[in-house]
Amino acid sequence: MPQNGICIMCGKPLKGRQKMYCSRSCKNKDLQSYQAQQQRGLMRKQQLVEEMGGKCSICGYRDNLAALVFHHTEYSGKDFKLDMRSMSNRRMQAVRLEADKCILLCANCHARLHNPHLDLE
Repeated sequence: MPQNGICIMCGKPLKGRQKMYCSRSCKNKDLQSYQAQQQRGLMRKQQLVEEMGGKCSICGYRDNLAALVFHHTEYSGKDFKLDMRSMSNRRMQAVRLEADKCILLCANCHARLHNPHLDLE
């Protein structure tokens, strides 16, 4: 929270109903920066992964967040892919609705599911 009615980005005094930022550009610098988007996407992915059991639905892998992916069970119902960019730039409600169409898989199980014809056996 700001201290003494001062913008948390530039230090200018706040006016009227402003609570944290003096302008839209200051707000966008803080919330829409690349680092803020990365952090928001990572937090949302971690939250969704935990809500979906925290492990691969097939093999139980749970060691690394980067290796867990969301697999759409029906491609025809897919509105957007659940990557970090989509998760950080959309409303959480939309992200949750899309995640409801998915199962959680590790990268290996996801690749095997999409490419069964490439099995080495």
